[in-house]
Amino acid sequence: MMRELSPIDLSDPDALLALSRRTAPAGVLSIYVGADAGADPGLRGAAIDLKNRLAELERNVTAEGPRERTMALRQGLERLDPEIRRLTSPEESGRGRALFAPLGEGEGEAIRFASRMPLATRVVLDAGAFIHPLLELLDEGRPAGVVLVSQDEARVLEWRLGELRPLERLEPEATEAPHERPGPIGSSPSERARTPKREQRQAREHEGARRFLEQVQEAAARLGDRHGWERILVSGGDRLTDPLADALSAPHGAEVVRDPRVLTQLDEASLSAALTEQLRSAYAEYEARLVRDAREAGLGPGAAALGLSEVVGALNEGRVAHLLYDPAVRYAGAVGADGRLHAGEELRAAVGGVVDEPRLTERLVERALETGARVTPVEGAAAGALAEAAGVAALLRW
Repeated sequence: MMRELSPIDLSDPDALLALSRRTAPAGVLSIYVGADAGADPGLRGAAIDLKNRLAELERNVTAEGPRERTMALRQGLERLDPEIRRLTSPEESGRGRALFAPLGEGEGEAIRFASRMPLATRVVLDAGAFIHPLLELLDEGRPAGVVLVSQDEARVLEWRLGELRPLERLEPEATEAPHERPGPIGSSPSERARTPKREQRQAREHEGARRFLEQVQEAAARLGDRHGWERILVSGGDRLTDPLADALSAPHGAEVVRDPRVLTQLDEASLSAALTEQLRSAYAEYEARLVRDAREAGLGPGAAALGLSEVVGALNEGRVAHLLYDPAVRYAGAVGADGRLHAGEELRAAVGGVVDEPRLTERLVERALETGARVTPVEGAAAGALAEAAGVAALLRW
């Protein structure tokens, strides 16, 4: 059996929780494929890369044993062969594709996913589904406002996970003067440029442009409040981008991404690709600021937790607003009979004892989702600004 999840489905924390909790007797095979047909038109390179990764996985499982797990993997790969081939088919949609398949007796249904945003190719066999790339994708692809403005029109759209949805289109009001005072026609260009008629027309055009930008700013702010945008990308060429971006930045608090290119004439596919590239670049800067803010708050008087012990304690108390962690680090600990998480080898005084949990990273994510916290995997955090905290931190509610 096969079930398909859409990006909208996975924006529901309950759907992510259900996926992260899926287990199977021989583990869950998680396959991610970078299927960018622009860089690899026939996806032949992607197919070869995936084949090599699956072969390496099979060799490793065979070497580690037991034999039953090896047989379950081989049988699963044979059963899933048509779906695995679809992951690298140029006829399928999505620059990023994923497959989650339980292995072993009573396998249950597999889950397929595709996104217009790219995913890096990964193959992981673990006790449960490997969802960290999805978490990063969902955080990076969270809804953003897009304002495209030119002298003749403005469009307000919503970008989500590489897909665009038009919301509103505006046009400047026609400005026709009821009368213009005639003036003398000078004999030189500079004199003609200063005639009352020309000055009146220029003043009228300037006032019309100002009112139009105000209308666009009001529409973007209204839609941003309605849809909860944290980011708004503004593109209006060299002349219009900065004035509109400045107007949106001050009163509304959303992060404004400036793109001075003129994008209004692009077709939908090209526009989506251009916006996705720009917003992904801005996300990298946002992620760096987020880590820096968490570190500074944790070392100072701010509401933040640094390191596994502090983060686990805050998660147990439901105080985490935003969890940051390095997905390359496999945190280990324990879970008490009372459901409390325990970090590393700390004293575990839970009533009824504790059970070792080598997949504590997954438990951290689950507890964050259960308590309504936002989750951001940060590649390389353990080797960068959060090195002293082993790559894990949290911004707290209090």
